[in-house]
Amino acid sequence: MTSDFAIALHILGFLTSRGGGPLTSDQMAHTYGTNAVVIRRVQSKLKKAGLIETRFGVGGGCYLARKPEDINLREAYTAVTPEPQLLARHPVSCREAVPIVMGNFVNEICADAEQALLERLETITIKAMDKTIRTRIRKTLRSSRDRGARKAAS
Repeated sequence: MTSDFAIALHILGFLTSRGGGPLTSDQMAHTYGTNAVVIRRVQSKLKKAGLIETRFGVGGGCYLARKPEDINLREAYTAVTPEPQLLARHPVSCREAVPIVMGNFVNEICADAEQALLERLETITIKAMDKTIRTRIRKTLRSSRDRGARKAAS
């Protein structure tokens, strides 16, 4: 997987968390800790796939093209990955029986694993991802506050 998938999820998640309000690539780049050009490159792929829209001018920025419950992670993955291939294939260029059979076996396992991952990504919507991330952030912040309070009390 490339970093584009993580960036795509950040963009889609950030847009979801904003409840439909516009976000600029500069705003997203700041929260992700990267350059706005990187964000715009991924936005272009998401736009081409019909997952986001962009508007220029005052009040412009990036918007979700559909409801977050109607976009799944597989769509985001395929939007930013030209030819989905998560695992490296074993090249079968030898003419000997053992390397050919072993290479084909490894390739079958990789293809099965890829298919399982893509099917799993299809079951997770951007809305569900947003809910999970928000819950984990609250738990992390609560845990940090609890540690701080225990430290201050000792």
